[in-house]
Amino acid sequence: MNFRRRDRKPDGPVSSDEKAEARILRPRRGHRLLSPKLILGLLVYFLVIIHFFERVRVKSAVNVCQWDNWEHWTGEKAENTPHRIAFIADPQLVDDHTYPKLPRLLSYILRRMSDNYLHTNYKFMQHYLDPDTVIFLGDMFDGGREWDDPMWLDEYKRFNKIFPKKANRRSIRSLPGNHDIGFQNIASHNVERFAAYFGEPNDFFELGNHTIVQLDTISMSHEDPAIHTPSRQFLSSLNSKINPTMPRMVLTHVPLYRDPNVETCGIGREKSRPFPLMRGHQYQTVIDFSYTLQILSQLSPEIVFSGDDHDYCDMHHVDYSDNSKTLAREISVKSASMTNGIKYPAIQLLSLNNPYDPNPKSKLASPDDTTTYKTKMCYMPTPYTGVKIYALSYLLAVGILVACIVYPELSWILAGFTEVLAALHG
Repeated sequence: MNFRRRDRKPDGPVSSDEKAEARILRPRRGHRLLSPKLILGLLVYFLVIIHFFERVRVKSAVNVCQWDNWEHWTGEKAENTPHRIAFIADPQLVDDHTYPKLPRLLSYILRRMSDNYLHTNYKFMQHYLDPDTVIFLGDMFDGGREWDDPMWLDEYKRFNKIFPKKANRRSIRSLPGNHDIGFQNIASHNVERFAAYFGEPNDFFELGNHTIVQLDTISMSHEDPAIHTPSRQFLSSLNSKINPTMPRMVLTHVPLYRDPNVETCGIGREKSRPFPLMRGHQYQTVIDFSYTLQILSQLSPEIVFSGDDHDYCDMHHVDYSDNSKTLAREISVKSASMTNGIKYPAIQLLSLNNPYDPNPKSKLASPDDTTTYKTKMCYMPTPYTGVKIYALSYLLAVGILVACIVYPELSWILAGFTEVLAALHG
């Protein structure tokens, strides 16, 4: 006898609802819920968009700023190799102080996105532009003035991972911002800690036959002698230390004082309203007029580079007794961060070309011979375009996968469509 088990047929007719359920939960023989080709197609798609936004797009943005595209030195200077500098302003690493009301998960995601944005742009800038010197203009951290030493050290290590130093290239990181040490309320420990790890905040450097003076104008503005004395003494004795024949440039985190109705920002600024004059908790948008006047009159700089405002401002300081007399040019460098309220983060490039000739020949100089520096704002990729594409792609992929689980036939249809696209692309 044949004792092989036979499936028992259901008693009575099968309802239409049961048939529909069977089609949904039981794909046809040979069908899988998710086609391997579909999964592979989605993975390839994500690899392509990640490669585009994390490499191709960044490289393209950086290459627009190649030195040869805008330096255009002529005459004797065309034969020299200029000293090239990249300024990075206000990276302000996102931390728990940045968005205290955000859920911790969202804050963590935003921090990782911001770190990746800064690190990727910095890496491509170092590789493709290869500046001789990189100078940070303060506000390395966001909540640095609030941290105890263990937390500060952890964030310091994080900063160095995002912005690793490059061999045989100079990196100057010693200018503090108000988010690093404070403004109205400054603890001596914060100033000393910052200087111990990043370097002396008041200093000068000779680069490309130019004297670059770095001033801790935040400490200079403070009322406590223990805080302001080193900065004020440094400025008062500076002329006896620096070469009087070299053009001078000044670095300050907080911009120098200006009348925004007279000394207006030029093109390149996102915000349409005038440069703000205001102060609040642990910040002040400009240095007081008395210190500004002292810096400009004593040092007579060709140009001043500042940060803090996050937006770009290219303006000229004038003598208020005679508005036609220019004292110095100042550029407030755009923030390099994606989280500082601007749509188009940027770095600032500076090319120094000042051939030194101890015995200059008596010849008529062309107008360009008096120009010893050129500077350009270099835009980084717009940060949130990639984020939006990633988010939409993720939602689309989840939708496709869910649809293929509910309707298994779609998996093979989409896989076939993927093959057709791949063939057309090939």
